[in-house]
Amino acid sequence: MNTLGRVRRHFRLMRRTFAPRDKPGTPPFLILFVNSTCNQTCEHCFYWRNLNRKDDLSIDEIHRLSESLGPIDNLNLSGGEPFIRKEFGEICRTFIRNNGVREIYVPTNGTMLDRTVASLEEVLKEPGLELFAVEFSLDGLQAYHDRFRGMKGAFDRSMATYDALADLQRRDPRLRLHAISTATGENLDEIRRLTTYLYERCPSMDHHNLAIIRGERKNPSLQGPALVEYSALYDYVKRLWAPRERGRYGSSVEPMLQWAKMRTAEAQRQVIPCQAGMLTGVVYSNGDVSVCENHAPIGNLREKSFPEIWHSDAARALREQIAARACYCTNEIFLWPSFTYRPGQLIKVMAASKPWRQPSGPVSAPPAPAAPR
Repeated sequence: MNTLGRVRRHFRLMRRTFAPRDKPGTPPFLILFVNSTCNQTCEHCFYWRNLNRKDDLSIDEIHRLSESLGPIDNLNLSGGEPFIRKEFGEICRTFIRNNGVREIYVPTNGTMLDRTVASLEEVLKEPGLELFAVEFSLDGLQAYHDRFRGMKGAFDRSMATYDALADLQRRDPRLRLHAISTATGENLDEIRRLTTYLYERCPSMDHHNLAIIRGERKNPSLQGPALVEYSALYDYVKRLWAPRERGRYGSSVEPMLQWAKMRTAEAQRQVIPCQAGMLTGVVYSNGDVSVCENHAPIGNLREKSFPEIWHSDAARALREQIAARACYCTNEIFLWPSFTYRPGQLIKVMAASKPWRQPSGPVSAPPAPAAPR
């Protein structure tokens, strides 16, 4: 998308934030859990109680969902492990054709090499798609990552999938390769070593995102990171990856997003008025619909259509609660649209985070791994 197109898109989405709460229209940012099937047992998973169910939406039900929706700008496909779903490519192409989706983001554990490559080759046949970001979810280097995810060889399989997708990216630069790591109270040093490794090992990867653990995690002993240490880790990542971030689509939002996440975690309240239910929506693998991942579903697609659920009294009441700041979270998918498309909030976050400021100073080496016990 050229600069003029991005400006037009920005103002169109900005107008959407002023829509009435009883009729907000199709959310332009949609999270769709394409399945519940997963081949790992990650300790930080917030969705673990709903994995490997037998009631995932059929492909026909997903087609009907797409047909019931209006235009969607940004489609986030989740799971389970999304690439396990055999109709993954068909699902993407359906939303591109029916809903005008131009950007798709998919977090993946990277262990399904052949199916991932085949799915992406199918999706990239669509000329209307502008960006497909594969986000490798990695928690540390090999030993830690494999243990944390309950799968021997998981890290090496992820790197093999990266290599295959790097080759595909050379043929189609719309494919972007990212990493995402969930920070906890125990793995900040692991992530520091990991990001150094990825920067050296994976030259086609142009972004490493840091998330903060959230939700009811599978291992209840896992706590969030100390924010001072998390901030220091982000500073390291920012300086290390600065050469690849320059010119990357979305790079200017990253420092603002990290500022918003850290301020929200510190204050334990909404620092940015949340636009969940206005700009963003969630459809779970069993057809449950919610305005965000923190609130209970407000209906199910097997009982009512998405528009009926989305414009219901229950949905309107929940939007009112969110607008009253009765909740908060550090979920990136809900945070960044909430300030990016609200002029006053955007000015506030820009002034505080100074995204135009370039990282400076040397990148210190990560600590040596702890000796095995």
